[in-house]
Amino acid sequence: MSSKEIPAMFSEFEHGCLLDMAIECRRKGLSPSESRASISRRTRGFSAPFMIRQVVQTAFHPEHCPDLV
Repeated sequence: MSSKEIPAMFSEFEHGCLLDMAIECRRKGLSPSESRASISRRTRGFSAPFMIRQVVQTAFHPEHCPDLV
């Protein structure tokens, strides 16, 4: 495994975990902004804000990326 493959694998794993959190927030009835805040708190600044915004957008609007949800 090359050093370039490890960040890509980690990025995919992180995206999957964040998307699971965003879908969970949606199921609990949180708004998109509440979901972003919840995920930010739970990841304690580990994930970039733009990644959190992206997964929340995908979770709340699955028609934009149906293959990811």
